[in-house]
Order: sequence, then C-alpha cells, then structure tokens
Amino acid sequence: MPKSRPFPAAVAAAALGLAWLAGCAPAAPPAERSVVVITMDTTRADRLGAYGNRGGLTPNLDRLAREGSVFDEAISQVPLTLPSHASMFTGRYPATHGVRHNGIYRLRETETTLAERLKERGWETAAFVSAFVLNRGFGIEQGFDVFDDVPVNRYEGGRDQVYEAERRALDVNKRVAAWLSARPDPKRKFFLWVHYYDPHDPYDAPELADRKLPGEGYDREVAYMDAAIGDLLGRLERAGVLESAIVMAVSDHGEALGEHGERTHGVFLYEPVVHVPWIVRAPGLVDAGARVKGPVELVDLAPTVLDLVGQPALEAAQGRSLLPRLSGSDDGVGRVAYAESLEPRLEFGWSELRMARDSNFKYVQAPQPELYDLRSDRAESNNLAGNDPERAQEMAGLLAAWESSTTDASAQADASRKLDPEEEAKLRSLGYLGGDFFKTGGEGSRLDPKEGIKEVRRLESARAKLAAGEAASALAEIDAILKANPRNHIARSTRVNALLETGDPARAEEEALAALAAAETDTEASAVLRNQARGLLAAVLQAQGKIAEAEQQYLKVLRDDPADGAAAADLSRMLFLHGRFDEARRRVDAALAADPANGMVLATRFLLERRRGDAAAAFATAKALADLRSGDAPALVEAGGLLSEHGDHARAAACYEVALGQSRDLDARLLGRLGTARLAAGNPAGAAEAFHAAAYLDPRDPRPHHYLGVIALQRGDEKEARASFDRALAIDPGFSASPTSLGRWLASQGRKDEAALAFEDAVRRNPRDRGAAEALSGVRAP
Repeated sequence: MPKSRPFPAAVAAAALGLAWLAGCAPAAPPAERSVVVITMDTTRADRLGAYGNRGGLTPNLDRLAREGSVFDEAISQVPLTLPSHASMFTGRYPATHGVRHNGIYRLRETETTLAERLKERGWETAAFVSAFVLNRGFGIEQGFDVFDDVPVNRYEGGRDQVYEAERRALDVNKRVAAWLSARPDPKRKFFLWVHYYDPHDPYDAPELADRKLPGEGYDREVAYMDAAIGDLLGRLERAGVLESAIVMAVSDHGEALGEHGERTHGVFLYEPVVHVPWIVRAPGLVDAGARVKGPVELVDLAPTVLDLVGQPALEAAQGRSLLPRLSGSDDGVGRVAYAESLEPRLEFGWSELRMARDSNFKYVQAPQPELYDLRSDRAESNNLAGNDPERAQEMAGLLAAWESSTTDASAQADASRKLDPEEEAKLRSLGYLGGDFFKTGGEGSRLDPKEGIKEVRRLESARAKLAAGEAASALAEIDAILKANPRNHIARSTRVNALLETGDPARAEEEALAALAAAETDTEASAVLRNQARGLLAAVLQAQGKIAEAEQQYLKVLRDDPADGAAAADLSRMLFLHGRFDEARRRVDAALAADPANGMVLATRFLLERRRGDAAAAFATAKALADLRSGDAPALVEAGGLLSEHGDHARAAACYEVALGQSRDLDARLLGRLGTARLAAGNPAGAAEAFHAAAYLDPRDPRPHHYLGVIALQRGDEKEARASFDRALAIDPGFSASPTSLGRWLASQGRKDEAALAFEDAVRRNPRDRGAAEALSGVRAP
C-alpha cells in the first residue's frame, strides 16, 4: 500500500492536538471510565521527548506524559508485534500463552483477554489495527465487538507478501472517528484499542499539508505517528470522553537501527528493541508528571487496566498491577523483567535468546552469554559475563526459574503432529533425516546470533535480488548461505522460490523437501515450521502439475491448522483451476465462514459464480472484492469488467488499481482500463494519470492520447485536446474516435460548421464509423 500522500490541511491541523486537553471535566469513578490503549509499533523510548529526546518529534506524546505518569524502564517480552500484544492483553508470557512469533502462531481461544473481561463487565469494545500480523485470525481479536483490520493485497508488487499489509495512522483515525460517531449510546463506557504501525520499516512517512514533519527516515515516521495521536486525542476530546478516560500509550517493541549489527528488530534483546515507552494518563487516579523508576513489563498492562477500573484480575495473569508503583507504595526494588526471542531459531536456525534485566544489570542467555552493567554501559558494548561470573550465574538462575515457571507445553499442542510415515521414508531416502545433511556442530552448539547477524544482511540482499527479478544472482548468494548454515529456514524457502523463477521446478521440489526435513529435525521449533514447509512444498508440486500430491500437502496443513487462510485460499483455487468446482465451493464456503475477509478465497468464489452463470451472486462478490481491495490480479480484472458493465465504475477502478499493484511491471492495457473506469467514475485527474502512463508504456496505442484529449475537452482546453487527438491520429490515421469526440464537443458549443468538418474528417478516415456518420447528418440537418 502506498504510504506517501498528502493530507488535507484540516486533518494536519487537528493532528497538532491543539485542543485535546482543553477543559477538565470532573473525574469519573473508576468503574465508569472508558479505556483507550494506543499501541505504537516499533517505537523506541529514546525517540520521545518524555524520555530525553531533543528533536521535537513527539509533542503530543510529551504532553500526554506531562498530564500522566511515565514508566521509565518498561520492557517488552518479545521484540515482535503479535506475541508482544498477546502478552499485553492476556497478562501472560509468550511461553505460556503460546504465541512466540508473528504469522505462525495464533492465540488460543482458551486464553482470556483484557477485551473479553471488560466486555463481560459492560464495556463496549472496539479495535482498529494497522498491520496484517494483528489481523483477525491470529486470535488477538478475542473479545472485541468491532475489530477493524487491514485489507490484504497478497501479491502486491508481484510477490507473495501476505504479512506485509499495513495502513497509515491517519487512515486508521478516520475509521475510529466513524465508529465514535455511529455508537448508539455515546454515554456507554468503552474499551478502544488503536494500533499504529507507521514507525515500522520501510521508513517513508507521508507529507502533511500545512507543516513539515521533523526528522528523517525512522524519526520522521515517529513524528507522523505522534501527529496522528494528537488527532486521535482531539477526536476523543471533542466526543466528550477524554477527560474521564484512562489512556495508555505504549510500544510493543523498539527498533535497532543498525545497533549491534541489527537493521530492524526481532533477533536481539538489546535495549533499543526491548526498552519501550509507556505512558498512563488517568485524571483523578494517576498523578500528573510522575516518573516510575525500575523495570515494569508489558505483561503488566492488562492487570493494571483492570485495577484502574476496579475490576478483578485475570485469573491466569502472570503480570501484576502497577497501581502500587504508580502510587509510590512500591518502589520496584528487586523487580526483574524478562524477554525472549525465538526468531533466530525459527527463521535462521540459530540459537534462541532469553533475557533477565533489573535496574542495574542485564543478562542474555546465548551460546556466548552476555552481562551488561546498564548504569555505566547503556550501549551494552562491554560484556562482563567473563569478568563477573557470580553475577552472571545469579541472573542465569533467575532466568532459568522464570523459564521453568512460565513455559506451558500444552500451548504448542495444537501443532504437535509429526511427519507421516511415507514422508519420513521419502526424506530418509533423500538423505535428509538421520544423516549429516543438517549437522552444524550438534543441537547444543547452534550459531550465536551475534555471529549470525552478518548472514541476515546477506539474506536480505539475496531476497532483494529475487524481488527485482535477478533470480540467478539471488540463487548463488543463497547457496553460499546454506553451505555455511543448512538450518537457515528463510534461506531455504527463498531458494525454492529462486529455483522456480529460474525454471527448475524439479530442483525446487527437492529443496522444498529439504525445508520440510529441516523443520522436522529442529526438535524445538518443528511444530510451527513444518506447516510452513508443507505449504511451500504444495505450491511447488502444484507448479509441476502434481495436483493430487499438492492437495495432500494442503490438507495436512489445514488438518493441523484449520485457520491457515493462505492454505485454504491456495487449495480452493487449485481445485477450481482443475475443474473440481463442487469441492472448490465447499472449501471456499468453509474458509469464508472462518474469515469473511480472505480476499484470495473470495476471488475464487467470484470465479466459481461466473463459471456457473450466477450473475447476481458474481456481481455481489465483485463489489465485495473491490471494497476489500483484495484478491488476485486475474480475478480482479474480471471483476472490474463486470462492475463496469453494471455501471459501478468506482469499484471497477478499485479492482484495477489492486491488480496493477500485483505486477512487477506496469501493464499498459490494464492502465487503460483503469483510466476509462476512473473517467467514468468522475475522476478525470486520476484517469489522466493512468492514460499518461499507458501512453508511455505503449507508444503504438492511440487510445491513451485520445482519452487525454477527451479529458482536456471536459475542462474546456480545446488547444490541448486537439494536440492529444493529433497524437492519436499520428499513431493511427484511421482512429476516427478522436475527430468524432472533437466534433461532438464543438457541436455542444454551438459551433456546428466546425463540428461538421470534424465529423467529415472522421468519416473520411473510417467510412464504417456509423456514429460519426450519424453525427454528421445531425449537424447538417436544418
């Protein structure tokens, strides 16, 4: 989704948050208060003025901090979005609730969330999220009456990027505003969760119409998000709910920005990614301007909210209410914060990391353990583990006790199936099981992420080459990575795609089998990795026409994880393409019952309805695809055509826009369709943009120039229109549509003699143009 576009001046002014704290209503009693939780994705604490930044990036958050209390040492339990939010809203650690990574875990229905508890106690609940990793289906939606998530254009840019969908903060605010204005009982207390993803990579914040955002890159994204927070708080103030509400602004994790060799986040547990901002504003309950020293954890969020509104704690919560810390009755001395990162293991086959941190020291469990004195070494550059073994051992003991008490083996039970006997036999016959294929020194000597981080940069380079169509070059780089580290799961899946791109499906199948074996031999992580590998293998088998084998792999994925929307979409489409319409429809219906917003499955339903001649149903599904802005390009183009036939040109344009976004290279014909749809929908500026692009891509097509002439006539620019028509006729002298359009416009201006000349020119160029001939007779008639 494009991120860079201007916003109206009124929105930008509101984003300044000039009035959101004006006036002070009497504080409501705790049980009557609404709750607003703002989660700021990928936001480092040191970018806020409230945490010492002097760049002026966050005036709205800084004001919120002055009006509330600030936790100086808030620690995220995992530097990834979904598991971090799962910990916030359940009050439980990742190893307990079972969500250890983005995309491949789901929060179980047996978990109780903050939203569920508040809903039980009478709160209206609504969530507005801005990244796919928090979309419905990952379990975080439990307890919300309204859960507004992100449409997914799965193949945007010509590659499968289902996990990368996002939307801008001010776009989220518009949806929040619509919900606020539509509430049937404005006085009813509510729990509102608003999630902003903007500081996440890539860093390309949009312009605001009437002011320049400070900073560059990442910092500018933080400033943009802060402007949106000001806008949101202003809306809440105007709705009359802000002064009696409890407002929390908290980050799920930070961003490394190159420190310790990590470009973004997810691998390491250093302060830039685990130390997060957390501000609480609750007039009458929380002191303004207070600073809370010492570690607190994101698992403390749900217990603290429930305590603030006078409700009982979640029975299974492991976090604790921070009201005693906020009131000063608990100084936090001795509090230890914990964190984990399984990304090194799950994506790269390295060792996972775990951390224990108090106010003074941080210990990181790794093949080469790390100990840092945070009082004198905030940059964590001097590893003291060898110099202070007693302290390292003490903190290692704390970490071991935490790990033992917070690990719930049943949390992984949903994905605990093993390889089928025939799969195991096949993999053994290929030398992937029981041999030396994946040996890199034994299970206990996995690569330390500190050593492996260079591998990430090489992998990013290879994936960028593959995305740019340089598959052979990418393949060479991937082969070098896998030679050094055969357990790198991301490298293996990338190699499969590179082999498919280079036209070698047989080797791609063997590599997909190796990926499945790598998942199986990873004794700790195999459950979640296995289904990823099976989905990849199914796609390779399908590409070779091995439909029965591909179907079996998809069914195994769905057996283990019925909520896997990508597998459901791919299986239903495969069945449809091979004429198994009844089976495809059953799969489609089941998948849409679980996830009505699965655009790829919805696209398959549209194609089924078209093939079966159900015009009314197909039209309704086409409208739904346009509104979701999702699906695959062939289905969307067909849907756009149907919508145009029915006169729904705005939705047709939406379908063409999404289809264009799925192509690595622009398609001149599709741009032409987009232009005509936009023109018919009353968007001449957007149409002109499309026609200019189409004319550049295909200089032999007269139609884009013709339509640019039509647009010029609409705005009364006859000179530009004639120039565009001349360009069309220079390409195709028989293209009579241009003089015919000019003639009709001249006739509408009362210039009948000139119109007749234009129509005569059209008939001379194309004697079979009945429209031109009839128009000529019309202007000649007395």
